[in-house]
Amino acid sequence: MITLDQKQKIIKMYMEGKSKRGIAKITKKSRNTVAKYIREFEESKLEDVRKLPIPESVMSPPTYKK
Repeated sequence: MITLDQKQKIIKMYMEGKSKRGIAKITKKSRNTVAKYIREFEESKLEDVRKLPIPESVMSPPTYKK
């Protein structure tokens, strides 16, 4: 079983540019496990952005100073 700390370590290394194979070797987890958590991380980024409400200030017409 993988802990939350291990998941965070995997994501941190991924964000630092390490390869999935390299992360798997360092964490002693399978490449499939590493790929799974990276995929979940990438998908969650997309979902979160799409679910955010659009602020009213963005949707309203621009105002100008006279």
